[in-house]
Amino acid sequence: MQDIEITSTSQHSADCDPIELRTSDRIRLVFLPMLVDNPHNRYACLKGSFIYQRKKKDGEWENIKDIDLNQLKSGEGVRLEIKSGELHHFLKKCADLYRIYKKEGIPFGQNKFIKLSSELNTLSNISDAEFRQFLELNKNIGVDTVSRFIKWLAESDQTDAIVEKLEALEINSLSKLNAIIGLSSIKKCLEIWKANKTNDDEDFWQKTFCENYFILSSVFPFPIILVKDKAYVGGKSLTNTGGNLVDFLFKNNITGNAVLIEIKTPATPILGHLYRNDIYNISGELSGATVQVANYSYTFSKEYTNLAADKGLEIQSFKPTCVVLIGNAAAQLGDEKKQKSFELYRNGQRDVQIITYDELFERIKGLENLLEGHQERLNETN
Repeated sequence: MQDIEITSTSQHSADCDPIELRTSDRIRLVFLPMLVDNPHNRYACLKGSFIYQRKKKDGEWENIKDIDLNQLKSGEGVRLEIKSGELHHFLKKCADLYRIYKKEGIPFGQNKFIKLSSELNTLSNISDAEFRQFLELNKNIGVDTVSRFIKWLAESDQTDAIVEKLEALEINSLSKLNAIIGLSSIKKCLEIWKANKTNDDEDFWQKTFCENYFILSSVFPFPIILVKDKAYVGGKSLTNTGGNLVDFLFKNNITGNAVLIEIKTPATPILGHLYRNDIYNISGELSGATVQVANYSYTFSKEYTNLAADKGLEIQSFKPTCVVLIGNAAAQLGDEKKQKSFELYRNGQRDVQIITYDELFERIKGLENLLEGHQERLNETN
C-alpha cells in the first residue's frame, strides 16, 4: 500500500505529493500535481508542472532554474523525453488522483490517502455474499483479519465514526459480535487463572486485574467502575508519613459509593494451625488483610472531604464496600473442618466481604457458559 498526501491550498485547490519520474542521487524529474475544481469540466480536475530538481547538501530538493520558453528564437526548441516506464508510472499516479477527487472532491487541510493493493481493492468492492464466501474458504485468513481489525478498533481515535457504522449493523449481528469479543476476553482470563493458580506474585495479580478489571466487577451485584489502583485513602500523620494505599478503588456506577478491594494471592494461606479438635485458626494474612481494608474504609470516610476535593473524584463515602481477595479454597480447604472454620469467620464479618480466587474465577467460568449459550441461540436464529 502507498501513501498519497494532499494538502488544500484553497477551497478549490490542493497540492499533491510530487510524482517522481526519474531519480538519481543528485537530480530528479518530477511532476508537481494540483487538484482543482474546474467549473467548465468537472472531470478535468488535475493540472501541474514538470520540474527538474537538484538535491541540496541538507537533503532538500531545489528547482533548477526555469528556461523561459518565450525567449526561444525561431527554430529553437526544448525536447523532454519521457520513457515508457516513466510514462506508465505517471499515468497510474494521475489516475489515483482522479479517483480521489471523484470520491472526495478537494479535501480540506492535510490528508493522507492509502492506495490499496489490487487484491485489497478487489476485496473492498465485492458483495457481502462474496466476502462471506471468501472468509469461509480462507478461515485462517479470516480469523487473523478479524483479530487485527478488533485491535485497530480498540486503538483507533475515530470512535464516533466507528460507533456510527456499528449502529448500522443488524441487532443480531451486533449481539454476536459482542458475544464473541466478550467470550474471547473471558477465555483469555480463564487461561491466565489456569496457568497461575499457585502464583504468589502479588504484583502479577495487581497488573492482571488492572488490565482485566471486569473480573473483579463480577463480585458485585451492582455495576462498578475503576477509579484508581494503588489509591491513597488517607491516614498520613502530621509528618506526612504512614499513608494508606488500597489495591483497588472502585465506585458504584449508579450511587457513586466507594468500593475498596485489597488483594493477596491465590497462594496466600487462608487458615492457620488446628486450634481445637474441630476448628482452625484463621491465618495472620487473612485476619490482617481484613483489618487492613476495614482501616482503609475508616480513614477514607474520615478524610473523604479533603480527599475528594484534592483529587477531584466524583465518588461518595456513604459506607464503603470492602472486599478481600485471598487464597484458593479448593486447594486449601480440603476437609469439612477447614471449610467450617473459614465460613464461620467469613460469615461473621459484618463490614468486609471475603472471596477466594477460585470462587472469583468460577464466576467468570459461569459468564463463559452464559455467553456460549447466548452465542448458540444467536446462531440458531440464522
